[in-house]
Amino acid sequence: MWLWVFLLYSVLQESSGCTVERGLGDTITRSAGDSVELLCSCTQQTKEDPQTVQWGFKRKFTPGDYRADHSVFPEDGSQNRRYRGRVQILNQNKPGTVALIISHLTEEDEGAYLCGNNGNYNRAVTLYVRGCAVLDQWSRTFSRSPGESVLLPCPCPGEQKINPDRVTWTKDQTAVSNDTESYRGRVWMFNQNHSRNFSLLISDLTKEDSGLYTCRADEKDMQSVQLEVTGCTLSENKQTVPVSRSSGESVLLSCTCTDQQDRPVGVQWRTPNREDLLQRYSGRVQTFNQSSTGKFSVLISDLTEEDGGTYSCWINQNQYRNFSLTVKGCTLSETEEKLIIRSPGDSVLLPCSCTDQYTKPVSVKWERVDSGGTEVSNEMELYTSRVQMFNKNLPANLSLLISNLTEQDQGTYRCSINNKQSINITLNINGCTLSETQEKLLIRSPGQSVLLPCSCTDQHTKPVSVKWGRVDSGGIEVSNEMANYTGRVQMFNKNLPANLSLLISNLTEQDQGTYRCSINNQQSINIRLSIEAEKREITGSFVIILCVCVTLLFIVVIGGSALIFYKRRNNKTQESVYINTERRTQNTDDGDSINYPSRNWKEISMPPINQCLDSGTDQSDSVYQNMTFNTNQSYLNPYTIKCQSTTN
Repeated sequence: MWLWVFLLYSVLQESSGCTVERGLGDTITRSAGDSVELLCSCTQQTKEDPQTVQWGFKRKFTPGDYRADHSVFPEDGSQNRRYRGRVQILNQNKPGTVALIISHLTEEDEGAYLCGNNGNYNRAVTLYVRGCAVLDQWSRTFSRSPGESVLLPCPCPGEQKINPDRVTWTKDQTAVSNDTESYRGRVWMFNQNHSRNFSLLISDLTKEDSGLYTCRADEKDMQSVQLEVTGCTLSENKQTVPVSRSSGESVLLSCTCTDQQDRPVGVQWRTPNREDLLQRYSGRVQTFNQSSTGKFSVLISDLTEEDGGTYSCWINQNQYRNFSLTVKGCTLSETEEKLIIRSPGDSVLLPCSCTDQYTKPVSVKWERVDSGGTEVSNEMELYTSRVQMFNKNLPANLSLLISNLTEQDQGTYRCSINNKQSINITLNINGCTLSETQEKLLIRSPGQSVLLPCSCTDQHTKPVSVKWGRVDSGGIEVSNEMANYTGRVQMFNKNLPANLSLLISNLTEQDQGTYRCSINNQQSINIRLSIEAEKREITGSFVIILCVCVTLLFIVVIGGSALIFYKRRNNKTQESVYINTERRTQNTDDGDSINYPSRNWKEISMPPINQCLDSGTDQSDSVYQNMTFNTNQSYLNPYTIKCQSTTN
């Protein structure tokens, strides 16, 4: 049917509210069986809700009388039975223009068509319908583009009656009908006896349809008409091609002419919501029709889930090819909350990724849930130069790496994609806990070194801050930067983060005081350092030696006294018994020994006398005395025994 022609390039829709100018419109002449487009223009459009332009029919029009005999579209919305299935309203591309299309015209359709709105008709278009086609010299050639339709009229045979069954169409001596393979399903012939219209409708034209067409009635040739089909024939016309991609990828929608040397009259790409593709995806779409006249494919990059839908490539408003595009978006591989435990100074990888490694989310965001949604990025002062993402090279990997962790990094982190899916990760930081907090006392001497102990219970932990200060000096810092400690203090936490001890060398009496080790301004330990001069201490061995020396000295003194007493007594007895005896006297230099030739005396010896004295006196340490009566002289041998004492 003729209506098919218009359905290929028009869409039925309501017009926006407008004001119709009063007066006469065009006068149009058509043949029975033809279709006609009657235009009605608005002089002023409004922004009110759209209204349907009303059309009425008047058999005989009198200027100034705009009252209709009947409505083409009654107010109740149902079409007049006379026009049922033959009329439609079409909004043209030109704003403010509304068209009434009537197909399968009959002689009864001749008259004045009135248009208006709000129940008032203001404009009239006159239509004349001839009983059969009348061709002149200019109407014998028809030019169309591939994919379009054409109505080839059969010239009026005069008043002669014609049997419709005896009317045929040929092209270059070849029958044109649905029984012919090349025209199957594409041709339709009017055979209305009352209108004597035997026109031929051919749809979906191809270049092969070009040629000379002749209408024959009762074996008599009518006038012939020439059809020329030129331009682009779309490959895979009216087909739908399914395409599947992942978000972040690109897609090439191929639309070409069968003969790539042809250039179509008009090319248009339409998006799923019927927008112009080049405007909708500005910056993400690339065309190729400049390099090839018959190739007008488009490349859409950085696809998102919202890009999914049906895209259409239209040629000359009659050929099209559809692409059903499915864009697979990012689906998080895991959404259950996780718990990760780390120590200060460590690094942590917070996992977040798409199930499909080829997908790419429209947006991804890392934030701290426990800090009111604070963004986690290098732009934030707390995380400057400490965070890293990998989605530039691996779009589906949305994980976040945080290095040099501190206790302030503890909290709940959230990875969100497209503001739809998210995963929470709780990060716990095992901070430093001092192994001891009770005050200590250390005693050292000047010149020595001292290690002030301070350490974390867990050797893998690292405090955010550590400070050594002198409590008794107003909290003054103890470091090599201070004049009193320059070059004398050392810490070990660079290589051993949990060891916060402080080594002070070359101690002086000024170093005596109370030192405090503080971590994170929360925990601390006090250590009192006492500097005392070095003293000798009496040890157990010295006491033993001293006791032995005193005991020996006591024995020597007692023994010596007894010997002297015995000697004196013996001398007196000898003198009285032998007073008259001739004596032989021998004097010695020392007078220590007396020899009697007539008697045999035994040797009398005195044991050595040992005396331990204080090293601070002038006396000798020990005295040895030996008395012998076998010699002519007595002698005294002194020996020195040193008594030692040890002190620590």
